[in-house]
Amino acid sequence: MPIKKRYALNQSPLYKLGSRPKLARLLGVTHGELRRLAAGDALYSEFDIPKKSGTGFRHVENPVRPLKLLQAKLARLLARIEPPDFLFCPVKGRCYITNAAAHRGNRMVQCLDLEKFFPSTTQKRVYWFFHKIMHCDRTIAALLAQLSCYQQHLPTGSPLSPIVAYFAYYDLWQNIDQFCRERGYTFTVYVDDVTISGESVPERDVWEVKRMIHRVGLRYHKEKTFVDRAAEITGVVLRDGKLVAPFRQHKKLHETVTALSAATDEMRGALLGTRNGVAGQLKQIAAKN
Repeated sequence: MPIKKRYALNQSPLYKLGSRPKLARLLGVTHGELRRLAAGDALYSEFDIPKKSGTGFRHVENPVRPLKLLQAKLARLLARIEPPDFLFCPVKGRCYITNAAAHRGNRMVQCLDLEKFFPSTTQKRVYWFFHKIMHCDRTIAALLAQLSCYQQHLPTGSPLSPIVAYFAYYDLWQNIDQFCRERGYTFTVYVDDVTISGESVPERDVWEVKRMIHRVGLRYHKEKTFVDRAAEITGVVLRDGKLVAPFRQHKKLHETVTALSAATDEMRGALLGTRNGVAGQLKQIAAKN
């Protein structure tokens, strides 16, 4: 599917928006429906689902279907804004593999995983973006923040959360990008995965990036540093300039194929889905070399 034409942030139909009826028309709902969908937390359900890794569960805060559809429309509007070079998700045409590939040729790779990124992104931060960066009227910015959030933070089950999580820290990403550019580092963001690489990235510079993250109220965990060795970045291994799948993916494919040979009809469908999914990932990674 071709990527729709993108525009500068100040060309977005959301920029300097000051009318509720205009916002309703933009999102394809009536003014009354817009008010109802911004009513609050009663429009969500909560449940847990198994993580794709197979270990543990992911907590989901899921909006009701009409709200989710409206959030998806808003996400598409925000996604039309021209993304910076460092942003790899959610950006159409970019993915976790191209995010890893951006760091090719660098001796040192520093990875930081933002902790509980969506729950840590507050409604105040979302309001700040719509009011201070998009220059929406205060009431419109407050309404957009309400439509985006659940219990004063970004919900984990909303299609809007990934793009709003980026924009809510617009100032942070711009500051880190400028800091890295001045020092010749490669900097990328893939939702909650922050990666910095270069010929050498001194500890003092890594610490300065961490301070920037802390100053906006975020925390990081799963910190990883790779120097002159294979680096795993957003689930892809970068080794000697080549992109390869991690061993656990090959192991998973082997185990799934083995299980298929003895599977019952009831289990076969799920195992075929797993096999095809993992095989597809391996093929995608190989194709980017």
